[in-house]
Amino acid sequence: MATDWSEIVARYQGGAQLPSMPGARTLEVTGADDEYVYVSHRLWQDKITRAYLEKAMTLLDEGKMTSNYGDVVDYYRTYIADERPTTAATILKDLGYVS
Repeated sequence: MATDWSEIVARYQGGAQLPSMPGARTLEVTGADDEYVYVSHRLWQDKITRAYLEKAMTLLDEGKMTSNYGDVVDYYRTYIADERPTTAATILKDLGYVS
């Protein structure tokens, strides 16, 4: 299910509202480029690194990482990067990698 990064850039170029984990506010994706997906929340703005998302996608495709949302958050933080793992899991869910 490998996703071409250009499809992700096109998907988020105009921004998107993503439902976050239960009980949390909506995550706003404000754009994407060749290196990052840009996100905004009520209290902060940040970016998620392409290389980290692609590594997670590969691990999910290969079955080396569970697709359960809560487990993805922990796995992402521990084995990929401590770079907004909940936000990364939300993006991966929107892309169809996480359930």
